[in-house]
Amino acid sequence: MLLVNMFMVSNLIINNNFINNALISSSLKNIAIFRLSQNVEKSNIGIIDFRMILRDSNAMKNLAKIFVEAEKKINYELNLKQIELKKKEKLIIKNKNKFTKSVYQSKLKLFKEDVFKVQNYDKKQRAGLNKSFQIIQKQLKDLLAKIIKDISTKKNMSIVILKENIFIFNDKSIDFTSEALDFFNKKTKDISIEIVIPK
Repeated sequence: MLLVNMFMVSNLIINNNFINNALISSSLKNIAIFRLSQNVEKSNIGIIDFRMILRDSNAMKNLAKIFVEAEKKINYELNLKQIELKKKEKLIIKNKNKFTKSVYQSKLKLFKEDVFKVQNYDKKQRAGLNKSFQIIQKQLKDLLAKIIKDISTKKNMSIVILKENIFIFNDKSIDFTSEALDFFNKKTKDISIEIVIPK
């Protein structure tokens, strides 16, 4: 993609004038490609699969597990409260004829307020859970980015490209994803992950 983008620019800008691609001879194109290839070969390039590292890392798997458990707890608490609300609703309806109209309306109003409180509490907890997850995920992403930066610096890499943006690469040695994953797992081995859910 880098070669293609640079080549398109070189086709469009010659002698500070915009020229139609069709006017450039095939020999000039070949020379441009050869020169660009030489320049890229001189650069030390690395390839990294950032998404794969996050997906397969022990830290992210642990975070996902904690998130699922926290979500299950929220669902369980909501289910208990819903059961309790249904009991209250049935009781109000059952005794409707025993109440005056104003008393009945008052009890319905209080019941609706209880429902609203439960819904708001559940919404607040889920929002807090998601926010907490995103914060921890960002911290892990930032740490991984730093690790990739450190490894690429030690390897004297001038360019690091995301694997998802590469169509074909024949030299597998420039892919240091496995090395970065191993280092990332070591760095996060003793990390404490705690999701805070607001009460």
